[in-house]
Order: sequence, then structure tokens, then C-alpha cells
Amino acid sequence: MAGFLLAGIPAAALLLWHNAYWHAGADLSNLPAPRRYWEDVAVAATRYLDGGGEAAKVSINSADGAELRLGFQRYLTRSAAEAGVPPWKFWRTIPVRPLLKGRRLMPREIDDPGRAGLLTAGFRLLRGVAPFLPLWLGALVAVPVLAWAAAELARAGRTVAGISFTLLAACSPYVVDSLSLPYSAVGFYLIALVAILPLATYAVSSDVRATGLAARSLAAGAVFALCVLCRSGSLFLLPGFVVALAAGAWRLRARRAAPGRTAWRLVHAAVVLALFVTPYAIVRQPRHHEVWLGLWEGLGDFDRTKGHAWNDDVAREVLRRAGMAPPERYPVWENALENEALFRRLVVDDVRSSPGWYGGILARRLWVTLTQIKLSPWAPRDGLSVAPRRSSNEGAIDTYYAMATPADRIGLGPWRFELPLVLLWAPTLLLILLFGLARGIARLRPWATRLGPALFVMLCMAVAALSLPVLFTTAGGLETQAFVTVYFLGVAFLLDEALRYKRAAGLPAG
Repeated sequence: MAGFLLAGIPAAALLLWHNAYWHAGADLSNLPAPRRYWEDVAVAATRYLDGGGEAAKVSINSADGAELRLGFQRYLTRSAAEAGVPPWKFWRTIPVRPLLKGRRLMPREIDDPGRAGLLTAGFRLLRGVAPFLPLWLGALVAVPVLAWAAAELARAGRTVAGISFTLLAACSPYVVDSLSLPYSAVGFYLIALVAILPLATYAVSSDVRATGLAARSLAAGAVFALCVLCRSGSLFLLPGFVVALAAGAWRLRARRAAPGRTAWRLVHAAVVLALFVTPYAIVRQPRHHEVWLGLWEGLGDFDRTKGHAWNDDVAREVLRRAGMAPPERYPVWENALENEALFRRLVVDDVRSSPGWYGGILARRLWVTLTQIKLSPWAPRDGLSVAPRRSSNEGAIDTYYAMATPADRIGLGPWRFELPLVLLWAPTLLLILLFGLARGIARLRPWATRLGPALFVMLCMAVAALSLPVLFTTAGGLETQAFVTVYFLGVAFLLDEALRYKRAAGLPAG
């Protein structure tokens, strides 16, 4: 397995270089939507400085908490600029002035704790507060996951696919931007999605073993647990992992002609699933991000009759009409318990009263995610790259699509190219058509046998990537575009098949 890891080295190096090169101009004084960035930095810094656990605890929602967070933001921004620390030197630390010490900032109860936890560990490892480290956490965690994905594909005889997929990810400005996004740790959602690839690849391999499947289940579970801590929306990716684990358990027992093998398949499925969820069960936090407010607002992506809108101001008005006092300052979900109960009732009532309306929204979300139709405009032809919102109900959807470079771009160093959308999904569609054709023609069935596992791996990732946009909302933009990784994989598998065909046909390499 160690030798196969070499397949991921080019992409790992390129990803780190692109993270440095494309964000070389990052300025701590002008980060886009930086509230969570600085809250995580301040929480982690005060934890690190409070080594003995004796500091006074300060709520982040209090006036003192806001002052402390702003104090870290101003001081670290100014100090990094004065010291001339470039963004790519994520390990450079800044001495913290005494006035910022002696208090421990307590995080919001409904914010994901993972990024602040990783920063705390990073500050302890570096023995100081490193203000640029948050911009690198995603890339540093993504590197071993990409290397693992390339290694498993190479081990399965798909070296070309492994190298191609990981290079496409490393050359995707959308992926690199998401991994370093100050607004949130959404990059960890992408990391968890990619972690399905090596697990599913091994699960359908011809030489799957109980110990190998167990080890990979535990490894994937550890990645999943970390990503959920950093971005709770990663929980929506669970179906993709479950499908891969079930296939692995089924294939494991299918290799043996033993009586009662169906029962043993169920036992193996239960064991590998238990191993997968163990890391999450150990690190799971009682606190979690709000759910029902997001679900209510998220219905605004396609609701035009019931008043849903992807807009906090509209949600505040709903709270006022219900006789509740919403917080006038962002975020609207500060009074989480009371607000959640109200929005849960509103969502459930709307779905129960109009199941057809809700089913139509789910169908439209599925279509939008599969086609990535919001990215259908092509700047060289249409003069714009992202279709603007069509209704006020869609609220801030265009803002979310603008937080990272759109997913239909590919880049290498200073060059970036906007691809026609057809170039992304056409290879996947062609693979499906070839598989169906090969199954119907006897002499081509060996080709179908080879394509089957590849399409299954893509299915696992697709099931996972569809869950959040379809069940929650497409209006978040970033997670909706994550489905493009499935199309990257389709391109990679098609390249692999083309080279196989060329070798089998004895065609010249050029």
C-alpha cells in the first residue's frame, strides 16, 4: 500500500502550492465574511494561553467576549502586517500581548467546535498563536485524504484514474477556495465527501479482506468524525459511507461459499458499521448547529407560495409575528432552543399540509444539483458565469455562490479556465451509456464487469453529495457545487478506460 501512495504525491504537492499561490494576497484586515474565522482564532488562542485552566471564562455573546475577540483580531492583524508574515507561512506565530491573556473565550453553543479545536492543537504544536493557520487547516487535512484516494485507486488497478481525479481536485479553484474559506469550515464537507472514494474503491475490490475492510472503516470513520466536528453538514454524507460499507460486507462474504452466508453478511455489515461510527461516538459533541431555522429558510430555494426565504431578515419577521423577540444583530439563531421549536413546527406543518408542494421542491433540488444548472452560463458566450437568482425567496443564494470560485473552473498557477458545463457531466453520462451498452452485448460484457465497480464508487459519492442539497437546500451554494467531485471522478475513470482501450487495441500512444 505504501508504494501506491506515490500516486497521490503530485496532487498533494499541487494542492498545497495552489493554496499558497492562489491566496498569496490574503490580507487579515480584509478577509471575506471573517466573523467565524476570528471567533475560532480567539477561542483557540485563549484555550492555548490558559494552559493551567485558571483563566476567567467569558461568553462570546457578552460585551467582554466581543471586546476580547476584536482585541485578538486587531492585534494579530496589525502584528502580522508589521512582522511581514506572508499568508503561506502558516506556522509563523505572533507573541500575544499581556492584555489579551487571563481570560478564556467560551464559544457559541450552536457553532461547530472542530475548527477551533484543531487550531488549539495547532497552536500547542507550534507553541504560539499562528494567525494564518486557519487558512491552511483544510488543505493540510485534505492532503492525506487525497493521497489515500489515489493509493486505493492505484491498488485497484486504476492508477490513471487516481492520479487524474486527485489532480483535478488540486487544480479546482472551487476546491482550494473552499478548503481555506474564512466564512466557515465548509472545506471539511468536501474532505469527508472525498473520503468515501477510497473506502468504496476497496469495498468493491476483487481481494477485499475482513481486516482490510475493518481498518479502512475505522480510518474513514475517523475522517468523518473530524469533518462533522468542523462542519456539521457533513452528517448528510453518511448515506454514501453506509452504501460503501454494506457493499464491502456483502462482497466479503460473497467470496466464500459457506452456508448461512446471508446472516454472516449482516454480521460483517454490523461490525464494519460499528467500527465506522466509533470515532464519531467518541468525539461527538452535545452542542450542534441549528437545524430547523436552516430547513425553513432553505425551502425558499424553490418555494414561491408559503413565504420561505433564504434570508435572515425574513426569518426575523416570522419571529416577530409569532410574538418572539429576535436578536437584531447577526446571527438570528442566538435564541436557538426557542427559535428551533417554532421553525420546526412551521416546517412540519407546511410539509404535512402540502406533500405535493414539498415533493416538487425535492425534485427540483435534485435536478439543480445533478445538472449544476446555476453554472450553465458560460462567460465567453453569455457574459456571466453564474445564473442570478430568479426570486426574492432565494435570498442570499448568489452571495453563497460567490464565496468561492465556481466549480466549473479549472486552473494551474496563473491560468484559469471556465469550462462549458457539458465537459463536466458528459464523461459521466458516457460511462453510464457504455456500461448499459456493454451489458447488452455478449462480447462486451467483460468491459461492463470492469466498469461496474467504477460506477458503483461514483454512485456512493453521488448518494452522499445529493443528500444535503436535496434534503436541506440548494441555496447554500457551496455544498450544492460539491457534486462536481462526482463529475471529476467520471472524467478520471473515462481517461483510465480510454488508455486501457488504446493499449488493448495496440494504438500508438500519441
